[in-house]
Amino acid sequence: MAPNHRQALVTAANLILEPGMFQMFRNLQMLSPDSTCKAFDHKANGFGRGEGVLAFVLKPVSAAVRDGDVIRAVVRGAASNQDARTPALSQPNPVAQERLIRHVYAQAGLELGQTRYVEAHGTGTAVGDPIEMRAIGGAFREGRGRAGEPLYV
Repeated sequence: MAPNHRQALVTAANLILEPGMFQMFRNLQMLSPDSTCKAFDHKANGFGRGEGVLAFVLKPVSAAVRDGDVIRAVVRGAASNQDARTPALSQPNPVAQERLIRHVYAQAGLELGQTRYVEAHGTGTAVGDPIEMRAIGGAFREGRGRAGEPLYV
């Protein structure tokens, strides 16, 4: 097969090789005492650290269709933000998050009402998770329609 210069292999890994970050998160009381993240659950008490590796191929949709690839997702836009005004990493700014969601959708030319599933950060904390859900709810609420279609998170 000839080389294809219009695709990219994206990889990432998280390995816990030294205790410094673990100790910092523990001191900030961000870690779950039972090492289990219960994001968006009334029992949320912090997050559990873990190791992992991922890899995926990015290529134009037309090339993926042509090549008969299984398409798991289509990236139509991306952005990130941090307003540097929140008290902690586990306490996002709901106004900034909602603004970012709306910005990315507008930039991609998408209607918020078309979305049925959102992949969220999920801090696993009693403070951060409700803040994040307020931002998601604020951004997508008006697009739910009269039938009240659910938005899965």
